[in-house]
Parts: sequence; structure tokens; C-alpha cells
Amino acid sequence: MTDRKQTLHFLTQNELKALLNKAKQQSVRDYAMILLAYRHGLRASEVCNITIGNLDLDAQNIRCERGKGSISNWQQLGKDEIAAVKAWLRKRPKSDSPHLFLSRKGSPVSRSQFFRMFRGLGKDLGLPEEKCHPHILKHSLGTHLANGGVPVQVIQQRLGHRNLQNTMVYLTISSAYVDRAFESAVSNGVVV
Repeated sequence: MTDRKQTLHFLTQNELKALLNKAKQQSVRDYAMILLAYRHGLRASEVCNITIGNLDLDAQNIRCERGKGSISNWQQLGKDEIAAVKAWLRKRPKSDSPHLFLSRKGSPVSRSQFFRMFRGLGKDLGLPEEKCHPHILKHSLGTHLANGGVPVQVIQQRLGHRNLQNTMVYLTISSAYVDRAFESAVSNGVVV
């Protein structure tokens, strides 16, 4: 059995910024999809299945409907996410489909379409093969949050993990998280 610590890949913050910039240049839809997938730790199928009813732009929330036994929840949208969604809604083809993200023909974007779009962007940027799949966005969010010292329970909630063990993998690759937590414990007098 391989060690997940060795095989878990993620985008650096610079790679992620380059990816978002490239997506924004290419398509308002692609940018919105990638931004939402990253910020909310959504799998490809989950971002493709977002419906208009999953959004409450007035309350600045999105309902993250999870698969694979994960926990669905409402999460706050950032201002840039709201702007990206609104920009897409202005260009979205007219359709009776409840899905937020549609193809030019008006049908819902499929998981495989999203994968091909993401892979194309990654290859254009020269990302290594192991970083050219949409699930890297979920791994990147978990890793970035862990490296930022965010409490494990917050990471678990943001990623929709039912089992804390699924979240812990991000902490095992983040020695910076462990170091900051220990330094905080020392400075707060928890550790003498």
C-alpha cells in the first residue's frame, strides 16, 4: 500500500493563481467553475451538479451538495465568487435546465467536459501531469488551509468530510501546521 503522504499532490498558491488567471482569460464559466471548486473543496461532479437553487446570492451562500458519503452544507461565498457567478449568469445560455454551468448548447457541463477543460488549462500552464485533474483543487484547498494553521474542524467542515481521518491527511503533509500549533501552545502557556 502506498503512503498517501507521498502521493497527495496540490497546487502551490502561485500555480493556483496562474490557473485562475488563465481560466478567467479563457471563459467566465470556466473561471467560475474552478473558483467555486477550489474555494469549497468540490469534486468535478459536485461542481457540475450545482443548480441555480443551490445559490442564494442575496445571502451570499452556496449549498455544497456532496457525494461519496460527504456532508452537504451551506457555505459563504466570497465577493469574487459572487462577481464570477454573476458574470457567468449574464452569459449563461437560456435554458430550462436547473444546472448553473451549461455548455454552449445549453446542456449541463459534464464531469468529463470539466476534466478536459481543466486538463487543457493545466497543460497550457505547463503543470505536471499529476496536477492536471480537477480533484487537485480539493487537495489544494485542504493543504492551503492546513498550511495556514486553520483548525482541523474548520478544514473538515469546508471540505465536507464526514470522517475526520479524511481531513487529517492534510495535516500530515503540513509540518508548518504542526510547528505553528506548537509555537502557539508555548506562547499561550499551554506547554511549559
